[in-house]
Amino acid sequence: MAIVFTAVLLASAIIGVQGGHILNTQEEGTGPITASLNTETLKEGNNVVVDDAAIATQGQAGGPRTVKEFSRDEEFSMFALSWEGKKDVAAFVRAQKDDGSWSDWYNADPIDATDHQPRSGTELVFVEPTKKIQVSTSGVDLLGDAPAPEVDPASIKAVFIDGKADEGKIALAADSTDATGMPRVISRSEWGADESIRCAEPDYDDETNAITIHHTAGSNNYTEAEAAGIVRGIYQYHAQTLGWCDVGYHSLVDKYGNIYEGHSGGLNKPVQGVHAGGFNSNTWAISFLGNYDEAPATQAMIDAAGNLAGWRAKVGDFDPKGSDVHYSEGTPYTRFAYGQEVTLPNIFAHRDVGDTACPGQNVYDRMDEIRNIASNKYHSINSTGGSQPSNHNAANNNGGKSNDGAGKSQSNALQSLVNSSSQGGQTANLGSLAAFAVSAFLAKGGNSQLSSNGNSQVLGGIKLGDIPSILNGMTKLTGGNATLDKILKLASTLAPILGNSRGPAQQVRPISEKNSDVTVAPYDNGVIVSSPEAGTHALWGAIGDAWAEQGFDAGPLGLPLNEEYQEGGLARVDFQGGYITHNAETQETQIHANEAENSAPVVHTEE
Repeated sequence: MAIVFTAVLLASAIIGVQGGHILNTQEEGTGPITASLNTETLKEGNNVVVDDAAIATQGQAGGPRTVKEFSRDEEFSMFALSWEGKKDVAAFVRAQKDDGSWSDWYNADPIDATDHQPRSGTELVFVEPTKKIQVSTSGVDLLGDAPAPEVDPASIKAVFIDGKADEGKIALAADSTDATGMPRVISRSEWGADESIRCAEPDYDDETNAITIHHTAGSNNYTEAEAAGIVRGIYQYHAQTLGWCDVGYHSLVDKYGNIYEGHSGGLNKPVQGVHAGGFNSNTWAISFLGNYDEAPATQAMIDAAGNLAGWRAKVGDFDPKGSDVHYSEGTPYTRFAYGQEVTLPNIFAHRDVGDTACPGQNVYDRMDEIRNIASNKYHSINSTGGSQPSNHNAANNNGGKSNDGAGKSQSNALQSLVNSSSQGGQTANLGSLAAFAVSAFLAKGGNSQLSSNGNSQVLGGIKLGDIPSILNGMTKLTGGNATLDKILKLASTLAPILGNSRGPAQQVRPISEKNSDVTVAPYDNGVIVSSPEAGTHALWGAIGDAWAEQGFDAGPLGLPLNEEYQEGGLARVDFQGGYITHNAETQETQIHANEAENSAPVVHTEE
């Protein structure tokens, strides 16, 4: 019986980037989690005098200053100021810690909006869980005795948000790849987006031709569990308080390298966000959680953003290291006048167009690194091709010769393995995962006869459990290896399904040009396989055994591109050369190889 995977990792059906489908990362998640949101007017806060040397860094004279202090019964972790219309307000905020001491002052920069939005405010600042904050402002008449044009504090809302980090357990979503190398993404449903607070459908541009890099605001001292709560808080603030109806950013990345789906409407669609005033059209936002003027940017977040940008550049068909001409839409949030022609890198920083320090100096100094990672990802996608939607006219254009040849090549690889293992001889595929597994299967008396369906062949009866625990002569991965770290992290997430490890992670010989390096880690109920091209993914149950029968890495499917997910009542896994589906009711498992690999699906029915 197949192990049905319903709660840990789920992803949606993925079509090719050349298709007309909206790419959603998955169908199910933790259920909606609505961040708590409360407001008071700034005037309602208590006036307290603070004598803090750090006040001098806020652009005014040092010495004692009157600030607003708010104490609340319920804990919150994020704070912002919001107002109607255009106001010249600067704000800094600090939070009281559990021991009674105060955090550093966090700069609450004015947030970019559009001229169409009546409400504006500051960025939402993560201050860490607290019940008391102090707010230092300039341009606001806190004492009621300032001449115009200082702002009346009664016209400003203090916004207190808690993302409810303790609710919902965020597991990484499976690689939501559309066969072109999309990195692992935590979907809206997985981070608990309450879709009921969206107040409008997405607006679409004609294309996306550039990516803007941002950071958010506040403390970088958040845990991995708290990160999803920050995303929920940003969503609540953008959608409801500011009236944007959704997250302004298309995607967000935490310091641990986790990627979160932002604005609804499809990650591979030209959805117009709200993130870079004057340059929202035709651009796509990646925002790092935290403030990177102070904290260093982690390698994990730089890698994640670079890989995401490379995939999105592939979808949009633009060079990650190129540049293009954009025309300013004006607005008070950019220094470029309406209609002004601006040449920008295809991956540019918010500060390149806006009056802001975003994305922070420590990210800005690494923009070229992000572009280089994106370029490598972009060209890797172009060279490997993944499981791009097959061209159904190909056989007619070339008489089917190319497709037949590819299918025969993969079938011959499996037949060669069986023949060689049965006769105790050598094979060109010696050292591959398939060679080890087929040899072990036949050595215990397994069936050596291939069955056929069209030009596809399978070795009936072989399973993932036939992968030997130790692959003799192969290199074992040890601590500090990045691939091993990914395998162990995935194994921990999927422990209820995979069970215990039954052998070390070992490198095996790549069997095709699809993969430059392959690593295998066997578990009681499945296997984790990894390559730079396909990523790190787990297989188990009926789909995993069907992959084994078609020849493991030697078969036409190649390596998996994601974990098992549900589509149309079927469990499904996508591979480099096609996909496998399983019907839990009928116990029917189908192998669908791309035309370039095999022309007909192979059908298995479990006994």
